[in-house]
Formats: sequence, structure tokens, C-alpha cells
Amino acid sequence: MLRIELDTDALRTYADAWTKAPNIVEGELRQFIETLVAHLQGEVQERTPTTYGTLRASIIGDVQVLPGIAVQGRVGTPLAYAVAVELGTKPHMPPVEPLINWARQKLGVSGKQAESAGWAIAKSIAARGTKGHFMFTDTWNANQAQVARGFEIAVGRIVRRLAGDPA
Repeated sequence: MLRIELDTDALRTYADAWTKAPNIVEGELRQFIETLVAHLQGEVQERTPTTYGTLRASIIGDVQVLPGIAVQGRVGTPLAYAVAVELGTKPHMPPVEPLINWARQKLGVSGKQAESAGWAIAKSIAARGTKGHFMFTDTWNANQAQVARGFEIAVGRIVRRLAGDPA
């Protein structure tokens, strides 16, 4: 479970401002969320292990405005195997061919050596599973304080704009 703690006064101020000037709130919040999502996307990508770059390249950020309700941001990937990379796996027999290709790419071996390495890795995974890389979790944990502070700054800009300051 990912969790963020925010100052309740900032949340109250935000909620009041949304009813008074939804366009100002939506604009400021969208700017904050877009910047935040781009930052988090980059950090998750940097933390993602890669051989060919497929998983890393699939990690994208998305910002959606739900008019009059909220602005939401997400960082994720449509690739199903990302969960196994994030959390690790229990012991299971994986397909060997991708591991042979991995051995070629990462270990610089070919032919029988690559095949032998691929089978050795598969047997290890069958016995022990895999460790998680926690690229999403670690990114979130490393940035929680920055997210909370950024939200408070955005609320401050909203308050100033409501007071007539173009901020």
C-alpha cells in the first residue's frame, strides 16, 4: 500500500478553493501533477532493470483531469511481467529461451555457453524464485516528502491567486 501524509489545513484550504474557483485549482493542480508524474516516471525508469529496454520503455505517466472533481496522475506499465519484476516471484520454472537470450546479452556468451547459463538460471528460479526490484515502491518511498511539499506549494499558489496575486 502506498501512502502519503498531507497537512489537513492544506487539504481544507484546497477543498474550499475548489468550490470557489475550480478553474484556478484545476490549473494549478494539473501543473503540479504533470510535473510530479514526469519526475516519478523518470525515477521509476532509472530504477528498472533492463536487458533490451522493453519494460523500462513501457513505463509511462498519465495525467487526467476529472472536471470539477480532481486531477489524477499515474505512472505504470501495461506489461504484465512488471509485477514479477517489482515484487519478485515464488519458485517456478520459467521459460528457458528468454533466459538464454538474456545470457547472450548480459553475459556476452553464445552457443552452448548461453544455453547452459539459461538453464542454470531457470533451475535457480525454479528452486528459489526471484527477488523483487521494487522500482515503483522505492521511487514512491523516496519521493513522498517531495510530493507532500509540492502539494502544499500548489495550495499556496492557489490561495495567492484567489487573493488576486497572479502568482
